[in-house]
Amino acid sequence: MIQLSYLDYSAVEGKSWLHRSSPTKKILGVVLVLLAIVIVRSLFPLLLLYALLVLLFFLSRVPPRIFTLTFYPLLFAVLFILISGFQLHFILFVFLKVLCGSTGVILLLSTTPYPSIFRVLGKVLPSLFVTALFLTYRSVFILLNVLEETEQALYLRGGLQWRHPWRSLVNISNAFGHLIIKGMDAGEKMYESMVLRGFENKIHGRGD
Repeated sequence: MIQLSYLDYSAVEGKSWLHRSSPTKKILGVVLVLLAIVIVRSLFPLLLLYALLVLLFFLSRVPPRIFTLTFYPLLFAVLFILISGFQLHFILFVFLKVLCGSTGVILLLSTTPYPSIFRVLGKVLPSLFVTALFLTYRSVFILLNVLEETEQALYLRGGLQWRHPWRSLVNISNAFGHLIIKGMDAGEKMYESMVLRGFENKIHGRGD
């Protein structure tokens, strides 16, 4: 959770050459990476692409703690192991595709402030779509903060007890409902604060 919110800090405070590069060029680079993931059909080019992305990651001096975020999508890719019949070539192929995509996206988010990203997207995509993406992005951080508070409250109050699994399930379901309500409430407060500060359902960059 802390690592995800740390992306903004890295993007704003970073001083490397990649941080200073044009947001448009970096977004185009990520688009090319995603296209390569779709087009490439062999392991070796994917391996070279992943090695290049990892090299860029560390040359840009992004904190190593952020790099672990690139492995999270592998949790979903594990499902392909069952589908593949445990074929090593297919497993490596899928894992490399996932790692290339996640590393490229995390590299973009950790070296480019999100207002710059959405400002570039606003030039080529409908403003309503870009606004929805922006609100979704910010809502992720709100939900993670609420989840962290809920998890801590459950722990401090002894809500999770393996000796009483039924009671634990009831507490988890109650916590899930609390999470949804608090998340909706926090989202409404965020939108109201944005409206009070002049938000008009469109993201404006400096000089717009």
